Amino acid sequence: IQPGPYDHVILLFIDGFGWHFFEKYKSSIPILQKLEKEGIASKITSMFPSTTAAHVTCINTDLPPNQSGLYEWFIYEPKLNDIIAPLPFNFAGERKLETLPMSPKELYPTKTFYQKLAGEGIQSYAFQPASIAGSLYSKTVLAGAEVIGYHSPKQGLEQILPYLKPRTYCYFYHGDIDAIGHRKGIHSPEFSKSVEEIFSAIEKFYSMLPPKTALLITADHGMTEVSPKKTYYLNKKVPNIEKHLLFGRRNKPLAPAGSCRDFFLHVRPENLVELTEILTHFLEGKAEVYPTERLIAEGFFGPNPASQNFLSRVGNLVILPYRGEAVWWYEKKRFAQNFYAAHGGLTREEMETLFLFTEISS
Repeated sequence: IQPGPYDHVILLFIDGFGWHFFEKYKSSIPILQKLEKEGIASKITSMFPSTTAAHVTCINTDLPPNQSGLYEWFIYEPKLNDIIAPLPFNFAGERKLETLPMSPKELYPTKTFYQKLAGEGIQSYAFQPASIAGSLYSKTVLAGAEVIGYHSPKQGLEQILPYLKPRTYCYFYHGDIDAIGHRKGIHSPEFSKSVEEIFSAIEKFYSMLPPKTALLITADHGMTEVSPKKTYYLNKKVPNIEKHLLFGRRNKPLAPAGSCRDFFLHVRPENLVELTEILTHFLEGKAEVYPTERLIAEGFFGPNPASQNFLSRVGNLVILPYRGEAVWWYEKKRFAQNFYAAHGGLTREEMETLFLFTEISS
């Protein structure tokens, strides 16, 4: 494919649709076959952690996890001395949204990809589900783009078409596949229906694109099966684990951070070696345990040096479960592992993801 010039660049970000699903569904979804035949279909690797918070932040700000500091769904925020959920902007385990007693600019990166594009004379548009289009997170990381909310994938894609004027970039985020995979499992009829629905809408959308359009489709990560019933709850299984952990604002351990596929612990520095040995024993056959500084040094979170924002937020010990395993923290009515599929870890199913590219030349 010859490079450019393109009047329009469109990026469709399909949350959770990793390479494994592309391979599984392409034989039954004509648009995937067409895109593979006429363009580029490439397996790429996710960043680590293989999680939405890190990747949606990166795609909108150009910052990897070790620069943005937003490395997972649950993270420690030192300004509040507690575990928070950065995207919903609330304390971890809370249902009410946007309750943190701090400014979004203290938590999120404030320089965006769209501001850079505007400096080059390129107009940007971001198409988000209506439920999140006006969130504090969206307003901050999409600054510089005009944000348009949608109520269905078909409607959202159709809304892009009138904005395809010369020198435009359109970003479209779709989260249903990921959400349904979590709740129903990746082998459920609901999951298959969700995949078919979005790619049916993409097929129609593709047929309506004007010349000089570059279309890119990617996903942040894949997913692997987990079981609520088989979840290993650290604070139920490991005696006296709390004594090894740092405590926060609620006078409770700073847990849980990360996810059930990449559980980051905030361990008292003097207890780090001892707890590593204890967890390695208890989790034998279920997970591997690493000092986070080793993964930082090896570049897992992005090119070094890491930002102070990241270093102040990330736990100093990480549990990486094997395929099909989930390790988490239990607190009644606050923390439990209820998913049937998850991501965040380093298995192929989670880390191998998708890059599709095609151009409409005439």
